Amino acid sequence: MCKKFISFKKILVLQIVILTGCSVHTIHDESYVSNSINNRTGHELRLLEEEGVFKLPENVLIDDGLTEDEAVACALWNNAQFQADLIEIGFARADLIEAGLLRNPVLSLLFPLGPKQAEATLNLPVEFFWQRPKRVAVAKLNAEHVADNLIQHGLNLIRDVMIAYTELVLTREKAEIVAEEAALRGEIADIASARLRIGDISGLEETAFHLEAARTQEASVRVARDAKIAEERLKTLLGFGLKDVSLQLSPSPASIEFKNQPSDLLTAAFAARPDLRAAEIAIEAAGNRVGWERSKIFKLTAMLDANGEGKEGFEMGPGVQLELPILNWNTGKISRAQAELVRAAREYMAIKHRIAKEVLEAHTNFLAAQIALKILRVDILPAATTAAKNAEEAYSVGEISYLELLDFKHQLLDSRLREAEAEADMHRAEASLRHSLGFKLIE
Repeated sequence: MCKKFISFKKILVLQIVILTGCSVHTIHDESYVSNSINNRTGHELRLLEEEGVFKLPENVLIDDGLTEDEAVACALWNNAQFQADLIEIGFARADLIEAGLLRNPVLSLLFPLGPKQAEATLNLPVEFFWQRPKRVAVAKLNAEHVADNLIQHGLNLIRDVMIAYTELVLTREKAEIVAEEAALRGEIADIASARLRIGDISGLEETAFHLEAARTQEASVRVARDAKIAEERLKTLLGFGLKDVSLQLSPSPASIEFKNQPSDLLTAAFAARPDLRAAEIAIEAAGNRVGWERSKIFKLTAMLDANGEGKEGFEMGPGVQLELPILNWNTGKISRAQAELVRAAREYMAIKHRIAKEVLEAHTNFLAAQIALKILRVDILPAATTAAKNAEEAYSVGEISYLELLDFKHQLLDSRLREAEAEADMHRAEASLRHSLGFKLIE
């Protein structure tokens, strides 16, 4: 009897040591998120740095003009919300550690008072032998799910930075054009006042010219305000916080060549989007959770009982405590886990449909912006530029009046404004398309 007990004790201790020694870990950490974003965009995250300290990435200089690519790199290093989101990795790692831990044994001790002999019972829940692998598997999948979601958060940030950068470029250019327009309208209003004095036009016509000049001046103030707001929005995304710095930008012209078909784009998006991968992992984790809940039906506790005064003096022997699954088969939690599995499958399909919608909408907007920008660059803006140049020559030889010359200049400013808006639409469409594809454009 004693030898059997010793053998049982050795086996139990050996299994506990083996399980305790098998430390749990996962590759889905901050480095995984950083490498995944780098593979998609060419930018890494800032890891193991002092918290809350603004720092520019290597090879990023803001004094010589901040490019869009540099703005993205800066945001990934310093955006406060994204840095806060990255803490989710730490929570997932803690859950994984918790899943791998064993429950402590419970010691019950009865003291020898009066005729009562000393008794002690050591209880060790052994259901962890079959539950622990399932817990660890679910925790590892959860860590991967969190990591892929954080990759998607990073891609969302990149898209927002690209669009905010475009908005700042556009509002600044609009502010310059509208300021020129306001000066032009002011000249026209002065000419109208002079014509009124000589009786060439009526007071009502002169009032209309001054009203248009005032409206343009008011628009100039609003656009300047919009430019300031756009700059603050971009600075917040870049992590500048309350730093008093004026951003000098160095934008690049939008590309107008794109030949991929929607079917190719959908295939690429389904393969690259991290949120779709996270949804797949959620299904797998939900399936493992069903098995985990089923494993909880049987609860077994190994016992070691000892008393101080038996027939042979000190006595000790093993035993077990088994919770009989007669009244409770953990049906409620199993049903909940099964419902979570169904929900995860449906959410996967919902995300897949949303991705398809985003890709097709982004592709449509991109093609429309591409055509509009090409028309403005090839046809409208060159024609308006030529017309304004010819008008200046005609005015110099007295063929047209100065008022007519100002009208041609107004048409050129309007064409420049439309071209700036079209280029901004192109940049926004490109950012949305890249984001919808998981930032892996097909070349």
